[in-house]
Amino acid sequence: MASVASWLGVLFVMLFALNTIGGWVRLSGAGVAIPQWPIINGSLLPPFSEQGWEQVKAHYDADQDRLVARVRAGDLTMVNLGHSPRNLAEFKAMFMTEWSHRLFAALVGVMAAGCLTIIYRREAMRRLVGWPMTIAGLLIISQAVLGGLLVRSGTNTNWLFLHQANATLIMACVLVAILRILADGRARPSAAVVAQRRPLALLVPFITVAVWAQLVIGSLVAGSRNAEPFGDWSLFSVATLWEAPRSVWWNLQANPELHQWAHRWLAWSIVLVSVLLLIAAWRQRHQLSPRLRLGLHAVGAFLLGQMMLGIGNVWTGITPYGSLGHQGMGMCLFLALVLVWFDIRREAGSPAAVSPAEAATDRPVVA
Repeated sequence: MASVASWLGVLFVMLFALNTIGGWVRLSGAGVAIPQWPIINGSLLPPFSEQGWEQVKAHYDADQDRLVARVRAGDLTMVNLGHSPRNLAEFKAMFMTEWSHRLFAALVGVMAAGCLTIIYRREAMRRLVGWPMTIAGLLIISQAVLGGLLVRSGTNTNWLFLHQANATLIMACVLVAILRILADGRARPSAAVVAQRRPLALLVPFITVAVWAQLVIGSLVAGSRNAEPFGDWSLFSVATLWEAPRSVWWNLQANPELHQWAHRWLAWSIVLVSVLLLIAAWRQRHQLSPRLRLGLHAVGAFLLGQMMLGIGNVWTGITPYGSLGHQGMGMCLFLALVLVWFDIRREAGSPAAVSPAEAATDRPVVA
């Protein structure tokens, strides 16, 4: 059992790293450097000759012409063209950034397949962590398919918010699987204590879902590079929140001011509810388990860091490094909330169908 938890821990770290690399690919505009998927110029490898580089650069130039035509038709904006390389050396750097992202994603897929194989071969492990890992496996497959579809539409498009949403859910599923394996057999609190924790049990799910939605909206904000319409942190300084000539769908997925307005309102809502959560947790601090207290402390620390990064981005101007740090801190906040949610549910619920001890002694299924 410990070995499975260790491998899932490695997978979790790889997923976090992949999400960070993907964020950099997006923010640097390098995703458009390879308009083919999965085969690149007849191979899975980068070019090894100048002739090969000229060929992939020609594919890139042709795809840029296609995207420019869509910009002129009003289907895309100039942002969707990604970063425009000044020379071949800069194009090579863009290409290798996107290629490294795809290579690491393939390694994550192999690692996930290996973990699922081990889990499926043990009946008790399947009963313990089969459902979160099965969901994670399906989401990883959909993530690969989604990535391939996004290549054809220009990987700098606002549609990448689906990629971010999916990646966050994959990490949450793997984290839940790890927590289920490592769950100890301590006695659960009394019914009276569980009743006292009801405010926590109600607030944590709301904040967790809100932070996930904020990560998704943040991806839309980054996609449309829409810091310009908002020069301060006012919630009401909006020029055109809704463009009437445009369709409802366009406003929802491509209106930069609407994205930024929703992003900031939701941010302040999360802060307000999180303060209520932390106050309620402080009042019950002596009745909480050590890990639950640690998780709540992490939530407070990550929330404070996220606020500082968000305000700093507004004051100093949106930069790729600042935005990447903002995304990473948001992921840490979300995952800390998942841990807290898991512990609250487990302490208030019934024992698992399979204990970790049973899973540790379970024998592999022999075909």
